[in-house]
Amino acid sequence: MNDNAERLEDDVDPALLKVMGSKKTGREGKEYVKKLANAVLKVIEKHNIARLRAVGGAAVSNAYKALAIAEERARQNGVELVENTKFCEVDFDGEIKTGFMKEVFKR
Repeated sequence: MNDNAERLEDDVDPALLKVMGSKKTGREGKEYVKKLANAVLKVIEKHNIARLRAVGGAAVSNAYKALAIAEERARQNGVELVENTKFCEVDFDGEIKTGFMKEVFKR
């Protein structure tokens, strides 16, 4: 295992949002990102932190887009969000993949 990566199991974590890497374009892709941004804000409101786990280029892209939208919406309500990023390793059917985990919380 990479020394800089945290090994993650699929334990129950109510603040964890597993970001999908959809190849959908246009309206469907944009709707997913908007729903993810809303989920980020709702999870932060309920648990004081949201963790976004993304593996693969499309998932990483969706995560960053959703975070940009969530940050803007939070800023409009006078809330500043802070992010921490770290690597993680995830087991997909016996194959270990490296991804990233974004922790987002209010300042």
